[in-house]
Amino acid sequence: MSNTAENNRLLHTSKQTRTPWLMKSLKAFGGDEQGVFAVIFGVLAIVLVALGGAAVDFVSVQNARALTQSTLDSTVLALQPDIYSKTEPELQAIAEALLLERLSSINVGAEFETVTKNTAEGSLFLEARIDVPLPFLSLVGVSNINARVSATATRKQLFLEVGMVLDNSGSMNSFSRMDNLKTAASNATEIIFDGASASTTTKIAIVPFTSFVNVGANNAGASWIDVTGNSSIANDNFDDDDDDSTPFNGPVNRLALYDQMNNVQWGGCVDARPHTETSGPTAHLDTDDTPPDLSDPDTLFVPSFSPDTPNSWAGWQSDYISDTAAAACSSLSGGASERERQERICKYSGNIDTGAWGPNFDCPSAALLPLSNTKQDVLDAIDVMAAGGATNIHMGTIWGLRALSPTLPFAEGRPYDADTTKALIIMTDGENTMYSANNMNGAHYYSPYGFPVNQRIGVWGWNNTQLRSEMNARTLEACNNAKAAGVVVYTVGLNPPNAATQTMLQQCASSLANAFFPAAPNELDTVFTQIANQLSALRLSQ
Repeated sequence: MSNTAENNRLLHTSKQTRTPWLMKSLKAFGGDEQGVFAVIFGVLAIVLVALGGAAVDFVSVQNARALTQSTLDSTVLALQPDIYSKTEPELQAIAEALLLERLSSINVGAEFETVTKNTAEGSLFLEARIDVPLPFLSLVGVSNINARVSATATRKQLFLEVGMVLDNSGSMNSFSRMDNLKTAASNATEIIFDGASASTTTKIAIVPFTSFVNVGANNAGASWIDVTGNSSIANDNFDDDDDDSTPFNGPVNRLALYDQMNNVQWGGCVDARPHTETSGPTAHLDTDDTPPDLSDPDTLFVPSFSPDTPNSWAGWQSDYISDTAAAACSSLSGGASERERQERICKYSGNIDTGAWGPNFDCPSAALLPLSNTKQDVLDAIDVMAAGGATNIHMGTIWGLRALSPTLPFAEGRPYDADTTKALIIMTDGENTMYSANNMNGAHYYSPYGFPVNQRIGVWGWNNTQLRSEMNARTLEACNNAKAAGVVVYTVGLNPPNAATQTMLQQCASSLANAFFPAAPNELDTVFTQIANQLSALRLSQ
């Protein structure tokens, strides 16, 4: 046999020998009951799937935490202003509803473990526990995982002090202006007090004004009232002898003059302080809140006393004592000058029929309400306002500033500091008014500056425009002094009568956006509501 044939025979024989052994081995392996390979393989497969899916579960947990965190962040910011009006359980119920609504789409459970409010610090703390299902890890016995998420919002509630300076002049009787003003101011009061810890953080002062501001007849004995007559303006328009050429140095205690008249009491109004420079050329005693000081009588406030004018010329309500009665208390003759008849001090005694005004000329019946944290007191002060008289925006503005000041004459205000927001809302329906006249006084009636002849505003001979321009300048100076102290100033000019008044009100405001010019009385409510909402926002500091 050839070698080739022999090799082929041996190869065939070898294949026949090996094949049955391999098949037998495989069958034996598959049928061996002692082997655990299949079990191990199955277990490992589950573990491998769980471990592979763990990455998916981890992403789900992270997404749930992120969604919960963003929800808590927005919820705590939204609910923080409510900490002053809602209990912690009420806040928790609202927060849980918001959170569960957001998490419902990803099938995640949640509950709040901690809801803590701190009204003193203005903070709200929320902490929630979420329950996240783990579909893949549940294959190895880990069905869910808990995670805690928290958020805090702190808005310190600032102290808010607002002075409403409100025009009570006679023109406010027209077209229901006063009724609309009362509604607007009352609604603004409700908004400003709403949501505030009113007993400690929010106060409002009401400053009605005509020509004058009524600071309260109950303050007759206050330390800041000039009862000695030593102020340099206390003697204006008074004299104690029959010689007009001799100077009269007083003193004149004007409250004592009221006491001498049996049926007349001081109405509560005071004159403007002298236009004396204080801390610089833009600050004067009648345009700033320099505290009254007994050692400097000009810093005190002199009770207003409109003098009786001579019978020979009409002076609105200024002539309230007959010249005959005035002469009876002195040696005045029938030929005495008008000046002597007007200034004779002894005529203010006994029972005198002073008519509607008398020495209290143009003193508003509604008195200034100092800063109060009692809402009803503020509403009552608004309700008793009545229209009648002339317009002096300067007097309203400066007394608004003094009402906000932490110093006398009204010391209810907090210090000017970062924790306190102070604001003035100055409302008028007209222009500064003072009517000049060709008489010995230079004006038709007495004003907080006396008469032009007293040279406390202008001089004898100034016309209406000159007097109004000076009043505008002093109004603006008072506004600027308020703004320099950090007071936010809003002005509201209802149907302003002229460009000069509108410009003055715009310059008086803290910004052009703070100056409002409603065309109709029924628009006052919208304006005051807008201002009140802005002030409520200022009360909260992030």
